[in-house]
Amino acid sequence: MRNSIIQWAGPWALVLSLAPAAIGCQAEGAVFVPIGRDTGTVTQSWSLGGRFDPSRCRMYGADRMELVIRDTAGRTVARAYQPCRELQMTVTLPEGTYLADATLLGSDGSEVSTTLNLQPFRILRNTDTHVDTDFPTSSMLTVLSVDAAASSEPVDEEAP
Repeated sequence: MRNSIIQWAGPWALVLSLAPAAIGCQAEGAVFVPIGRDTGTVTQSWSLGGRFDPSRCRMYGADRMELVIRDTAGRTVARAYQPCRELQMTVTLPEGTYLADATLLGSDGSEVSTTLNLQPFRILRNTDTHVDTDFPTSSMLTVLSVDAAASSEPVDEEAP
């Protein structure tokens, strides 16, 4: 009896795993957007110590940016990664209001910055919403290159 259930259930498990694609869902990174649902994008840009300078990623040992996006109920709807040196990423989302957290990670996956809570943002159909983020030097947990830090121009942390 047990073997007949396993033989019957095996093919159905495959069919059920493909069901979202069959009923009209498409994968967009870690976000599943039903076909026909209105979408827009969020483009997050980040600076380190007030400067959009890719060499600062190396200075602090930041390999990539992790962006965790949640809906207003607090459910994670996307987890996106981008090399730090790119200084921006774009994620497609369904229309709605979202919250997000940004963290710089090292090549081993460890955090090299504190996690920043971004301001809530709204996604509108066919619209790109821009979110700028700065990791102040006080948010950085590591400094790998003292030479790069010494040669950098001073940054006014209080400047807008």
